[in-house]
Amino acid sequence: MENGTDPVCTANEPPFSHKVIRSLDLTGIFLFAILTLMTLIANLVFAEEVFYIYRKTPSSKRTIFIWINAAAPVIATTSCIGMWIPRSTMFTDFTAAVFFAIVTHKFMLMMIKECGGQKLFLTRFANDRFKISTGPCCCYCLCLPHIHITRRTLFLLKLGTFQLAFLRPVLMFLSIVLWTNGNYSLSDLTPNGAAIWINCFVGVLTISALWPIGIMFQQVRVLLNCKKITHKFALYEFVLILSQLQAAIINILALQGIIPCAPPLASSARGAYMNQQLLIMEMFLITLISRVVYRKRYDLELPECTDQETSDNKQNTKISINGKFIEDGTQNV
Repeated sequence: MENGTDPVCTANEPPFSHKVIRSLDLTGIFLFAILTLMTLIANLVFAEEVFYIYRKTPSSKRTIFIWINAAAPVIATTSCIGMWIPRSTMFTDFTAAVFFAIVTHKFMLMMIKECGGQKLFLTRFANDRFKISTGPCCCYCLCLPHIHITRRTLFLLKLGTFQLAFLRPVLMFLSIVLWTNGNYSLSDLTPNGAAIWINCFVGVLTISALWPIGIMFQQVRVLLNCKKITHKFALYEFVLILSQLQAAIINILALQGIIPCAPPLASSARGAYMNQQLLIMEMFLITLISRVVYRKRYDLELPECTDQETSDNKQNTKISINGKFIEDGTQNV
């Protein structure tokens, strides 16, 4: 029976896990074992990193660093589960997407926190302006004006990432509700299906959240160069591209039949299967790199970072007396 007329290909549904396991040859078993081992190692590395962060990082930054470092291991874990249990793919993808939406907001907060917090950020950049002609929305709109850095504009930037962290779980919950009623299918991208509209709205929300991230990064990248902000931003972008764009491209190729059906995997299930295997390897490498990039001892700073931290601490020790400010015991009157 040819693949085109195979019931598995015409049904276009993911198989049960026992069918996938039984169809594995020696190479497939070896591949599954290696990818599962990679996932386990990624989680062990992350657990060790969490222990390090709790010991060596100030308490105000621990939670944010743990959330950001968890992105790659979580995506690897959800991909591994989806690889073993193909029928869980929609739920594992939703879990990874929701988690990364929260990480996007946490990354924005991390850049502000690394500048000393919101108050010190506003003080430091009081006379500067945000350059808003950045990607992914307005990188070619060079005529856009620079806006003043105020409490209001900073709030709008944080709101831009928070809306994704809030609305993405809501949309994923709506998708699951519609799926239970038979109105949502990842393979149904017709205008009459709910998937195309929800996915387009999610795309708009994602781009709207990435714009504030780009604006903030352009503002702080020189100041936070000693804290490897460029490397951290690059890792964040890699996770974004690999977990979102790569999956979308493979899904489109599968729906167009470019990725052929190979029983017991239909075209869409095989596309998801390939994406999961790629993600496990990619997130494994990113986890190892993140361990190096985020491994920063605050008691052994680089000289330029030490000067910056000292300046931050001095400004944070300001106290108000009768409407005046004093710093380091010297009253400014």
